[in-house]
Amino acid sequence: MRTIIKIALLSSLALSHAVQCDETADETTFSGDLFSRSKLSGDWGGIRNDMAEKGVTLDLDATHVTQHVASGGYDGSLLNQFPGNRISELLPGNNETESDGMFNMLLKVDTGKAGLWPGGFLTVRGEGRVGDSVGIRAGGLMPTNGDALSPAVPGHSNQDVLALTELTYAQFLSKQFGVAFGLVNTADGDKNEFAGSMRSRSHFMNAGMRFSPVIGAAVPLLTTLGATAIFLPTKNIIGTAGFVNAEETAGYNPFERDKGTTFVTEWQVKHTLFGLPGKQTAGFVYGFDRKKLDFGADSRSHLASLIRTGEAVKTNADTWALYYNAHQYIQGDSKGGWGPFIRTGVSDGHPNPIKWNVAFGLGGVGVGSWRPNDNWGIGGYALGASNEPVVNRLGIQDETGFEAFYNAAISPWLHVTADVQYIDSALTGANRLAGAGSLPGPKDAWVVGVRTNLNF
Repeated sequence: MRTIIKIALLSSLALSHAVQCDETADETTFSGDLFSRSKLSGDWGGIRNDMAEKGVTLDLDATHVTQHVASGGYDGSLLNQFPGNRISELLPGNNETESDGMFNMLLKVDTGKAGLWPGGFLTVRGEGRVGDSVGIRAGGLMPTNGDALSPAVPGHSNQDVLALTELTYAQFLSKQFGVAFGLVNTADGDKNEFAGSMRSRSHFMNAGMRFSPVIGAAVPLLTTLGATAIFLPTKNIIGTAGFVNAEETAGYNPFERDKGTTFVTEWQVKHTLFGLPGKQTAGFVYGFDRKKLDFGADSRSHLASLIRTGEAVKTNADTWALYYNAHQYIQGDSKGGWGPFIRTGVSDGHPNPIKWNVAFGLGGVGVGSWRPNDNWGIGGYALGASNEPVVNRLGIQDETGFEAFYNAAISPWLHVTADVQYIDSALTGANRLAGAGSLPGPKDAWVVGVRTNLNF
């Protein structure tokens, strides 16, 4: 469907560069004993700390997810009767339980610390995926395992892949202004402190909780070429504005996938309410010069499993979407506290199959003094289908879901998340164009899962 989006937007990529100096200053040292250091492999005999002091950091993290469709969803035994349709292609074995692993390799260079020139930041990222997710087996329009969408290599949904997903350079020309450009990764967009983002491996797992899918017709999920300007008018306000290509390019030559251009802007405002911290984020995307949207290639909405031939739907050349998210502590702060969050968005519904979305709930950091580094969340999401003719023919309706998670920090480098979801699917009756004959639509589903994130 940022950073872009997790909605994951280019704007959030630039925002991450904008605050990188402050974050680097507060970074935990790589040294320490096994259960206190920030990375499993430690400081590499002091080499890693020396590299960081000179502006070079190299990180590797791995995420493993196992999910089980406890009840409902599509009937796997019936799916096996239709081996020629796209559903079976996305559901190897049609199992109720699936496991997959994701890998993230990240290199950052701060040119100022490296003794080259001030204000420059180079980022290189590679990502991989192995195994299978439960995919459409759970029956929801929104994937129950958003982690499995990375890397989003077109035509390789739910397959083993390895791809370069970021190669960007940001340069600050003053304390208030900078620019960023290159092969951008958008998974940090639309970030929320309690709900997370598409990059997060310690928050909700369902994609409908992690970003606003209304931007899906204009912004690629993960990787594309782009450029943006960065504005920091005050210490509490960060804004960006720029352009990205509208096509996902992970795993391909980005200069050969440039159909359509999208303008993106995002603004973050930090504030306090009765002395308690909060943040609001608002963004706008406008896509133009793209005459059609291939629903069948969009793994985010899982429509690939519904359109046997990958039907290309003719649309207007332009499309737009607005999105917003906010969180507010009502007790404590990011070192230990909790409060409500909300995420919402609206689009023109043409060509986007999602007209509107909303997600809301409660989230927190820490559970008393005995689990200060854990975090948790509980909430729900809802999606409203557009009036696109192809959406109506597929029988796609509105979708609602519920999710609760608890993320336990076993150590600074090892986190384990327990998760439960309920999905009242939008795809009821959607099998009419799936080449599946009389295959019934999915039933309301319960999905349980465990995610392990290991930072080397």
